[in-house]
Amino acid sequence: MKSWIKYVAAIAGGTAIGTAYFVPSGAFIAFLTFWLILIPAASAVFLVYGLRKYMEDRKNRIMVSVKPSEAMRALARREAELQKEKELLMEELYNGVKRS
Repeated sequence: MKSWIKYVAAIAGGTAIGTAYFVPSGAFIAFLTFWLILIPAASAVFLVYGLRKYMEDRKNRIMVSVKPSEAMRALARREAELQKEKELLMEELYNGVKRS
C-alpha cells in the first residue's frame, strides 16, 4: 500500500526535473507562481480554517458551579463586614482631614 506513494513521488519528481530541463523558462514561471501565489493562498486558507474551528470550539466551555457551603457564606459575611468597616473608616478619615 505504501509503495504507490514512492512511485507517485518518483513520477512527480521526474516530471518536475524533466520540465526544468526541457522548458527552463516555463518551469521557472511555474515555480514562481507556486512560491509567490499558491503557498500564501494555502496559508491563508489554513489560517481561516483554524480561526473558524477555534471560534466554534471556544463556545463549548465547561461551566462548573459550586454550591456555597456554610463556611463559604460565613467568609462572605465577614468580608462584607470588613468592607463596611473600611468604608466607615475611610469616610471618617476623609471628614477628619477635610475639617482641619
